[in-house]
Formats: sequence, structure tokens, C-alpha cells
Amino acid sequence: MPFSAFQRLCAMGADRRFVAQLTGAGDVGIAQVTLSASGWEPTGPHRRLLLAVRRDGELVDVAALASHARNEWALRTGMGWALGMDLVDDLHRALAAERPRMRVRLHATPFDWLAAAGDGLCVLDWSQAALSELRLLGERVTIEVAAGAGERLKAMLAYGGLPRVSETRDGMGIAA
Repeated sequence: MPFSAFQRLCAMGADRRFVAQLTGAGDVGIAQVTLSASGWEPTGPHRRLLLAVRRDGELVDVAALASHARNEWALRTGMGWALGMDLVDDLHRALAAERPRMRVRLHATPFDWLAAAGDGLCVLDWSQAALSELRLLGERVTIEVAAGAGERLKAMLAYGGLPRVSETRDGMGIAA
């Protein structure tokens, strides 16, 4: 990645040391890509920041980010549902070891995740698989989100709309 791109990314709020670490590992770069409904293809008219998506240290996908539109990105293969996926595995291991309640920060955009030096998760693809991964964390993990996003996330994580709750007219019973 050219130094000028590194400087622009840091000026946008990305953590300087974290970006340097990603650059040194070959996990961030700049490329011209073609965007499509199914992702992106190498070569094309759109200049994008490319960010590796890893799980267990293995490259599973590459996200193409638009610095001019922080809420827009595309995945190359669709296999990388989140940045910080290793954190989910760490949480599962901690839960298996009977650790008490834990917290994980969920960032709205990859740029927010870069600003937090990769601390937490950024969901890139809100697929059923991604929602299942988050549901499996269970009630001992608190997912922290930005103000105003909590109710929407709760609704998304409700399994198939369950549990359903309705009140009886006399207020004496609740049916699930």
C-alpha cells in the first residue's frame, strides 16, 4: 500500500499501529476492482482499499472498502462474514472453560473496526450463518453496539422471530 494511502487511512481515524501491522502482514492494500451484485472482481474502474478477512490465521476472504462511502463494501468470495472472526472462536473457548460473562464490541463499519485496532467484530455479511454465529455466543456474552443500534440487533438475533410472547386479555397469563 502506498504511504499516501496509509496516511489517508490514518487521517480517517484508523489506528496507525494496527494499519502498519496489517500492511506488514500483507493484509491491506489498494486495487482497481469491478463491483457487482455478488462481490468484486480484480481489475476494473473502482479504486478500493482491500482488507484481508481471516479466521484461524487463514485468509478466507478479501473485503473491498470505499473510503468515500464508509458504509459500502463488497466481499470477494462471501466466505468471510466478519472482521475479527477469531474473537468468536476465542469467546467459544472461554465459554467452554466456564468463564463468567464477557463483552464483545460490534463495530458498524470496517473503518470503525480499523479505528479500534481490530478490537471486536465487524459483520460484513449479515447472512443466516453470521446471525447463527452470534446467537451461539449465548446469554453470557454481551454484544456492545453504538447508541441506537441495540433494538435492531436484538430483532435480528431473535431466532426466526422466537420467542414469541403474547399477553392474555386478563393479564394473568403469558403464552410463549
